[in-house]
Amino acid sequence: KCLAPHYVGDFALKGTELRKKGINRIGNLLVPNRNYCLFEDWLTPLLDEMLDEQLSTQRVWSPSSMIAKMGAAINDEDSICYWA
Repeated sequence: KCLAPHYVGDFALKGTELRKKGINRIGNLLVPNRNYCLFEDWLTPLLDEMLDEQLSTQRVWSPSSMIAKMGAAINDEDSICYWA
């Protein structure tokens, strides 16, 4: 949600109709398709960097260390990862 806004919708909204408009529904959370692209564009280079570090130093990334790395990279106090 830090890269682009998500919206609160309703569990009863028709997923097929939303999808035609470029919106995904996760329960009652509405997420525009563009948000997935923004997230992927942000996360992919970070994962590549983590892989390079793992291969060069033999570091094993735990889920908590990955979340801490994401939090440092996003640098947004609104992100739960920021506080990890």
